[in-house]
Amino acid sequence: MNPTERIIRTLEGSPVDRVPTFCAGIEDRTYNEVLGKPLIPNQLLMNNPIAEGLFDRWGPKLTRYLFQPNVTLTMEKRIKAAAVLGFDATWGVYDETFIVLDSKTMARFSGSIFNLEPDGFGNMTYMYRCPGITTREEFEAWPHWPDSDDIAHRTYTFYRKMISRYGEKICLLAQGSAYGIQESMQWALGFERVPLWIRREKDLIDRYIAMGEELCMKTAIALIDAGVRVILQPDDFAFKSGPFMRPKQIDELFGPSYRRIINAVHACGAKFVLHSCGDNTLLFDTFISWGVDGLHAYEPTSNVDIYREKKLHGDRVTIMGGVGIDYLLTERSQDDEVVAEVKKLIRELGPGGRFMIGPAHSISSIPANKLRVMLEAARTFGSYPIAVS
Repeated sequence: MNPTERIIRTLEGSPVDRVPTFCAGIEDRTYNEVLGKPLIPNQLLMNNPIAEGLFDRWGPKLTRYLFQPNVTLTMEKRIKAAAVLGFDATWGVYDETFIVLDSKTMARFSGSIFNLEPDGFGNMTYMYRCPGITTREEFEAWPHWPDSDDIAHRTYTFYRKMISRYGEKICLLAQGSAYGIQESMQWALGFERVPLWIRREKDLIDRYIAMGEELCMKTAIALIDAGVRVILQPDDFAFKSGPFMRPKQIDELFGPSYRRIINAVHACGAKFVLHSCGDNTLLFDTFISWGVDGLHAYEPTSNVDIYREKKLHGDRVTIMGGVGIDYLLTERSQDDEVVAEVKKLIRELGPGGRFMIGPAHSISSIPANKLRVMLEAARTFGSYPIAVS
């Protein structure tokens, strides 16, 4: 059974030969360990007087011609490394959402501001700083919102290449340059301000959601046209302790958009997976009502109980993830601890199918050797029928 067949059948609830392995994205440190380090680290390319001077003066103009090609190469390396490691599926991302404003600052085109900073391993990463839109006037004047047709076209071009190069080796659960409608809105308007916007500026909220839906819809269709079989949409709806908003309000605001997107994906013969960090216990029924085929990440460090969710929803949706990144997939853990956790997850979640094992998320601190240990254990103990003691 090839990787794509294994993934599609698992998302459908059909029998497969073994529990599939899913990679929640590979960060720079990890793929450098798999593929080899570059001659010049990204941190050195960005953090030197010449580069800083150029980006401080002409950052937005240089984004497309200097910054974006490096990001695109990074996105391919993440896919390639997951294939080399031997995952059945990986979260592939084509990301052109950032505009470099200066050597320390980036704007996401959907309305938010991020710090550009070292990741501690010789590479560059980003961290959320603040909203970019704080008033109605700033909403109307925001200069970076993209042409969704242009974004969709470039997304198609990237994934045609990725499918051609890696499609026989690994199933791409793909995302274009469209992050979640809700999380993009939270970043753009400010987490603490969103309730006020909903109450006082509902017309702008509706416009923002409509723009986000258009971008997600067009990139999803472009992905499918490029040969992608599974759309993976990230949209973090929860803190580690529970949802950002009442489930009913989330469904009222975002449910119509996601139902339309998911219906369109299904009409094209593809599958839809939603990634949402945090404790989504009160939201899983809502997500399933939207029509999702799979859910990720069931974070072990949140209040979500993945084993309970398997009993409640395991016949209606594919559960993905389970392996913690805060301790297990770090240098601090012992290999036998990783193996023991993989065995437990497979024993409890594997029977009946509709389970993919993999990291709960991606993070720069994951060493490649821990992923290898996890993968070897999954292959050793994951064959059906499950018989792990």
